[in-house]
Amino acid sequence: MDEKSRSTDRIRAILVLLATVGTIIFNGLAATGYVNGVTPEVISAKYPTVVTPAGYAFTIWSLIYAAMIAFSIYQALPSNLAKLRPVRTLYILSCLLNCGWIYFWHREAIAICLVLIFGLLVTLILMIRILRKPKTTREALFTTAPLGLYAGWVTAATLVNLAILLVSSGSSLSSQAWNILGSALIVVAALAAVIVRWKLRNFLYPLAVAWAMTAIGVKQSGNTPIVVAAAFATIICLVMSISFVMDLKSSANE
Repeated sequence: MDEKSRSTDRIRAILVLLATVGTIIFNGLAATGYVNGVTPEVISAKYPTVVTPAGYAFTIWSLIYAAMIAFSIYQALPSNLAKLRPVRTLYILSCLLNCGWIYFWHREAIAICLVLIFGLLVTLILMIRILRKPKTTREALFTTAPLGLYAGWVTAATLVNLAILLVSSGSSLSSQAWNILGSALIVVAALAAVIVRWKLRNFLYPLAVAWAMTAIGVKQSGNTPIVVAAAFATIICLVMSISFVMDLKSSANE
């Protein structure tokens, strides 16, 4: 690798670090009401859905932020400058989409938020796909694992965002129709977990989806169809996540 390429990689690695710090700070400001004078929870409470998770579910963001920091530091190490070159632009884009979602969410532009969060999900999945064959366990822990955790949660959040869009648009669905739709969204999340686990070999993705499904079941405890769907989805996701022991050795050697 020539000096010019190495210099470019260093600059982009620094931009990744700055993007991570900026995203975490912006999310922190949003959580304390500094973005348009409200918090994300206030907006969410205005649009209850049958797939809205319990409030505790959002504590997963602490792990996601820690994972983002770990990934950002790892990709900036001299030995990883060239190796992780293919995902840096996508990662920076994911940070912009994350912040964009927060900005428009606080302005209740729900349709724009759905587009942004779907774009965020796509960028995360693309990164997982690019990095799906880590050469070592350490590499997996600092690249595909953080991205899988992040993408799994965003998958569930995207489906919730879709339901919120329907509520905000004044949809007049019956309770039965909402339960069917909610169950269908939960099934989609479970199917996504299965596909990502087996096609992209990522075991943290289904674990994050399971966390979201459990929280949905807790929040919707009085709604039997949704609770049953969430329970089955959680079991499927946990089985998918735990199954990584079957090919851990082969994943590290490929």
